Amino acid sequence: MGGFGSARVMGGALLVIGSAAGGAYAYHRYKDADWERRDDEYQRQLQGKLTESEKQMQELNTQLSLARAQLVTQGTLEEKYQAQLTARDADFEKFRLEHALALKSISNAVFELRQQELGGTQTAREEPPAPTRPGEPTIPPDQRAISYEFTDKEGRVHLEDPNIWVQGDEKLQLAQFFRVEGTVLQQTDGSLMTERVQLIEVAPEGTGKYRPLTQARLVDADFTYANAPREGAPPALVKWGPSFMATIGSSFRTASLLRFGGSARVVQVGPVGLAGGLSSDFQSLEGSGGDAFLTYTPSFRGRQLGLVLGGGIHLPLGGTQRVRPNVTLNFVIY
Repeated sequence: MGGFGSARVMGGALLVIGSAAGGAYAYHRYKDADWERRDDEYQRQLQGKLTESEKQMQELNTQLSLARAQLVTQGTLEEKYQAQLTARDADFEKFRLEHALALKSISNAVFELRQQELGGTQTAREEPPAPTRPGEPTIPPDQRAISYEFTDKEGRVHLEDPNIWVQGDEKLQLAQFFRVEGTVLQQTDGSLMTERVQLIEVAPEGTGKYRPLTQARLVDADFTYANAPREGAPPALVKWGPSFMATIGSSFRTASLLRFGGSARVVQVGPVGLAGGLSSDFQSLEGSGGDAFLTYTPSFRGRQLGLVLGGGIHLPLGGTQRVRPNVTLNFVIY
């Protein structure tokens, strides 16, 4: 019986290890296949082979304030950026290089803003003539200077004209506030992006609040960007949902050194997670039961491995000790 029991344990161990190895291979193969698909899609879009829907997303649409968009490589984007730099950009370039800021996109837009003012305050008055010296002719009443001032109701425009009969002495002052709203959108399943940009004139109302007055009409806009797919999506800070694993566990001061089974990680925060499962040494109820443990997923060159380390408790189905310490080695299956 002892030999038969050992054979069962060995067979179970080989089965679990084989399943874990196959599952880990399938797990990484699936990720590699997804990367290859995304790269193929990126190459197609980079070459300008777009579907009709994608073409509409990249075209200029002044009604929706969408810019004309173009996907390029990072090198092409850098070249275009360097070509448009002028002397006034020197301080900004110094700041960008000092802080190692990467260039992601370039945009420029032309707007047309037409306004019509209704209401306001205007004054016109006849200016008293300057004192004349003896012998100088007196200025007739119909030639005396008339000054004029106008201020719109929002206080944006102030026009002064010291003498309406003289051209070239007018003074126009503008005090306007504008809000620029930019929104960058990306395909859920692709590399194409587009930008919506709006220019809105606003009036300050105090305490950091502004009231919209009028919106400029987008005439032309360009949005050039680089957006190559990354080898893996950036991991979310908190990830919910089961991640199934094959488990090899061990507890201190037990008859069997190893137990084999399966588990599922239900939540993951960065490399740390919480998992639960079942395992058995295939010999007794004392060596079989449930597992609850914390997990740690090591990474290599920024990529998480399919190997997970764990530590927690084992809850036997039988025996006198109802809770045992538990150390696990887990292989991600999916």
